[in-house]
Amino acid sequence: AGTSDVVKDILQDINVQDTAIAPAGDMFEIGAKVQVLKKGILFPTRANHLFELYRQHHDIADLDVKLKERIQTKYFQKNLEQVWDETKTYYEQSNPNEIIKAQQNPKHKMALIFKWYFANTTKLALNGNSEKKINFQIHTGPALGAFNQWVKGTELENWRNRHVDKIGILLMQKTAELLEERINKLLKHEKRRNT
Repeated sequence: AGTSDVVKDILQDINVQDTAIAPAGDMFEIGAKVQVLKKGILFPTRANHLFELYRQHHDIADLDVKLKERIQTKYFQKNLEQVWDETKTYYEQSNPNEIIKAQQNPKHKMALIFKWYFANTTKLALNGNSEKKINFQIHTGPALGAFNQWVKGTELENWRNRHVDKIGILLMQKTAELLEERINKLLKHEKRRNT
């Protein structure tokens, strides 16, 4: 995976209950959801809070001063004007119509500002700055937690030893063992019924 070693270290230790649902940054306005890591991470709580604020308010100017201050210091770690300036610069190059739309519709501007948080938390995870770990956006699901529990105590417990070929062979071997065990049970059951 193209993420940081810090994130990979975190992911190798998660369990099935360590994930949550959060808004998808690229489809923020429609409320699409993704599975993300929650263990030791504040991203899911903060992302869901931003989405609720978006649903409840028409304009970022409607947010009370204390709430804005908390979002700026805890979530964004910069003021909203800086976030808007960065957002504008990005969209001026990639899609200038978004800026025009934001200037005409304050709710759209709020969405773009909030979506900055999603882009930033992804960058933080990719870069692996462990001091900012609580804001990492890490997409994962319970299946990885189940896999971690399955390989606990084996060489595959450490992600550095996890290679597609080794995992593929292990999955095929264990599937073959399971099928053989079930076939043997069926044959024994059938044999008892016929005697």
